[in-house]
Amino acid sequence: MLRKLFLHRSNHTVVQLFRYGCVAAVAFLIDFGLLYIFTTYFHMYYLVSATLSFLLSLYVNYIMSVGWVFHQTKYTKSVQIITFLAIGVIGLVLNLVIIWLLTSHFGVYYLLSKLVAIVIVFFWSFLGRKYLFRGAPSTDLL
Repeated sequence: MLRKLFLHRSNHTVVQLFRYGCVAAVAFLIDFGLLYIFTTYFHMYYLVSATLSFLLSLYVNYIMSVGWVFHQTKYTKSVQIITFLAIGVIGLVLNLVIIWLLTSHFGVYYLLSKLVAIVIVFFWSFLGRKYLFRGAPSTDLL
């Protein structure tokens, strides 16, 4: 069962959601860590830091997602990349709007605002990428 969960290719949504959660955890560490470093140590404006950290984590997310989470698609590689980037850009905009609203208008610490944004953008990104990389439906649970 663990081999199916971690090693075998799968189009099953539960398996992909689990794997995408693992990918998101790695991307989160990069995104959140760089946001903190850029803002605190390089004294960048928090929205500039949030943009740079998000884009770097998006790159890692892409590499891990196409290599481990989503395998089958009916689209060409260039269409995959463009669509993945479009989903990412929408995620970036959602991310920045949420952080800006919570931090600038409600006085929430920017890192806490980022945590809220991450949860919301996670679901947007998973659903968008699941649609992009959809293959034949799986009938087995794992």
